[in-house]
Amino acid sequence: MIELKHLTKKYDHFLAVEDLNLKIETGEFFGLLGPNGAGKTTTIGMLSTLLLPTSGEIWINGELLTRQKNQLKQKLSVVTQEYSMRQDMTMNEIMEYQGRLYYMPIKKIRERSEELLEFCGLIDYRKRTVRKLSGGMKRKLMVCRALLTEPEILLLDEPTAGLDPKGRDEILDQIAYLHEKADMTVILVSHSMEDIAKYVDRIIVMNKGSVMFNDVPKKVFA
Repeated sequence: MIELKHLTKKYDHFLAVEDLNLKIETGEFFGLLGPNGAGKTTTIGMLSTLLLPTSGEIWINGELLTRQKNQLKQKLSVVTQEYSMRQDMTMNEIMEYQGRLYYMPIKKIRERSEELLEFCGLIDYRKRTVRKLSGGMKRKLMVCRALLTEPEILLLDEPTAGLDPKGRDEILDQIAYLHEKADMTVILVSHSMEDIAKYVDRIIVMNKGSVMFNDVPKKVFA
């Protein structure tokens, strides 16, 4: 279970997230919906420990999340809005580099990479550099990279940004399948009601750093 307790992030006089209290069950596909500037990305930043909260706490399975707790942090993986990959590296190199960061055995990296790239339809392009990939292929590669370490919690911050409807559906369908297969906890951040309604089990709606609607079942948006 993930618990956010009075989570707050303030930048000088700007309140990005205000007193967020939330529980997400293990294995849940959870949606965080809201317009640009609602505080969604800031919330994901704090969950990934990229950002430190101004106040409040994050607990995972009863353990306080901090930057110093590497074993706990390794349970999480994140797909960011931005393409955070070196343009001169191939898919193989991107995956191997990620695995080495987590001290995975090279045999395991290669086996897991092949499995994920095959599943996402990227295996024939594994020697192609990132700069030569389409937007959809880059997004799929970022998902593969995030799943390489078999995380218990997957954080998706607008994972389909900039994609056409077909590419968006392909990526979200694959994530939904892997969520069921691996029983991962998935948090999907989006400003698209269509994405949220189709895939998640439960939703909160944020605006201007605060929760406007909490624990909304997806049938409300169907």
